[in-house]
Amino acid sequence: MEGSSPGHLGDHNVLKHVAPNYGGGTDGPVNTLGVQRVGTLTLSDVVMAILESRASYPLAASAALIREGHGDGTAVHLVLLDERQQPLLAAPGIIIAVTYEAERLDSDVVAAFGDRNVIILK
Repeated sequence: MEGSSPGHLGDHNVLKHVAPNYGGGTDGPVNTLGVQRVGTLTLSDVVMAILESRASYPLAASAALIREGHGDGTAVHLVLLDERQQPLLAAPGIIIAVTYEAERLDSDVVAAFGDRNVIILK
């Protein structure tokens, strides 16, 4: 839901379901590289994060954006993918990702998602 402050996103529920499919294991929470709190998440924020991450992770061929409502806000997980569209792992159970806690999504991000909760950006 847009327009309110998000709740705590420490457990990253969506990423827990993704990890077992990609070698992340199921015993503990999946860790991401960081959580960024933003008032409004814009498409340019997401594109810049992808471009900046390619310098550190040259195997990143695309990125998945996963939207999840959490509390009164929205979480958007940006997960780096390899050429087979599998999540890049920094180590077992650690997906290379950034989570945004957003009070609201700008209209371009809302339009990109449409009625889906996952989109792939190449």
